Amino acid sequence: MHKFLTLAACCLLAACASDPQALYQESVKAGNSPMAKSTLEAIHNTQAIPLPLSPGLLAEQWPIGADEPRLDFGSSISNYRVFSLELKKGERYTLNVDSLCNKPCISFNKLALKPRALLLDAYGTVIAHKPSRASAVVGQISLSWDGEAPEDGTYYLLVAADNDNLGETIVIDDVWVNNSPLMAVPVGMQSSPFGKISAFATPKKD
Repeated sequence: MHKFLTLAACCLLAACASDPQALYQESVKAGNSPMAKSTLEAIHNTQAIPLPLSPGLLAEQWPIGADEPRLDFGSSISNYRVFSLELKKGERYTLNVDSLCNKPCISFNKLALKPRALLLDAYGTVIAHKPSRASAVVGQISLSWDGEAPEDGTYYLLVAADNDNLGETIVIDDVWVNNSPLMAVPVGMQSSPFGKISAFATPKKD
């Protein structure tokens, strides 16, 4: 009986090792950082970072790791960061998130955090979630959101890891360009639960 239990435990560990998503989800559930069950709770569980304006080549990078708070999306749990910005009613905005390839980013070992972002109002209501544009170059994924503020107030850009397909090839999809859906495009990197991101707003053009 003892040998059978030992064999069963080894098989379970081997199965988890071969399934990075299952392995990560178990570890993130056992994490010590705050766990939010709603977007409003997610805003309150962390200190929002003022969203920078188009920093060009000197874009600041923020890690999303195990120490950041967690949000339960239902289909998966992810660590996240929150950025804040002030908008007037009717003001147009362009928000950008870049995800960088984790080091080392060579040969077949290309891993990056696939970003999942939500624009929220002060009550945690989702204002936007589908990107307006998406692109990828070697070592970087870029997503952008265009829109118009419905009211005066403080808005929050929540950026998390999209852990629904952890360990699989990152695919850019669910993006609309000129009223047509963008075809799914494999990025050539595998999805990682952790990584580094840059987030910034593009100033309005007069």
